[in-house]
Amino acid sequence: MFSSIGDIVELIIVQDWKTFRSSVLSSPASCRNIASAISSCSELNGMTLLHAAVRFNPPLDIVTQMIEFCPHMTAAKDCLDRTPLHVAAGSGASPELLALIAHACPAACDVQDEEGKTPLHFACDSSCVLFEDDQENDESRTSKQPPNHESIAALLSHSIHAATLEDEEEKTPLEHAIMSDASLKTVKLLQSATSKGMQMREGPQSLITATKRLHLRVQDDFTPLPANCKCNLSSSSRPQKKSRRITFED
Repeated sequence: MFSSIGDIVELIIVQDWKTFRSSVLSSPASCRNIASAISSCSELNGMTLLHAAVRFNPPLDIVTQMIEFCPHMTAAKDCLDRTPLHVAAGSGASPELLALIAHACPAACDVQDEEGKTPLHFACDSSCVLFEDDQENDESRTSKQPPNHESIAALLSHSIHAATLEDEEEKTPLEHAIMSDASLKTVKLLQSATSKGMQMREGPQSLITATKRLHLRVQDDFTPLPANCKCNLSSSSRPQKKSRRITFED
């Protein structure tokens, strides 16, 4: 057995999933006891065992068993009101992992954190940084990857409504995707989801209003380019974002 919570966290950080599987997941009782200890640790700022694990894109069977033993963790929120799905989406987890968590707790797709962001916002925003040590790794990269189409599709398959929600910067997931140089295929998927979500929420008239509003906002934010000119928004053109992060501490 472990001598401290730090030992468990270290297993996750080094991604020693074999030892994690044989010890933490050795029985339902063991997993629940460890999960309870993690949740009670003030240094982890409200994170659950699932929050901690999904940051590192663990094998699907690990997460499946964790959810089976402790199903309540899928809806749990940390001190920033983020669910495990937020952490997974903001940490570049695989589309399969996002689909697994979203299927276990569809309501988490629509949860907005303290800054109004849903998991879909994080999946669409290539510039998001959730943890302090991720900031250091992010600064060393020469380029950022555009949003993952399959990840966005996985989240939308469990909630179209999330596409209509704005964060505290009054930006929808679609706008973050455009700012993150998302592919045309991804932009069209989000446009379609936003339209369907608005129609489902408030009816056809709200869609007309929202479309006009988005058109005016885009005009304010971007200078029109010639028809034969390919638009490429660099990361340097993005406004500075307020960011609050959680760090692991022993």
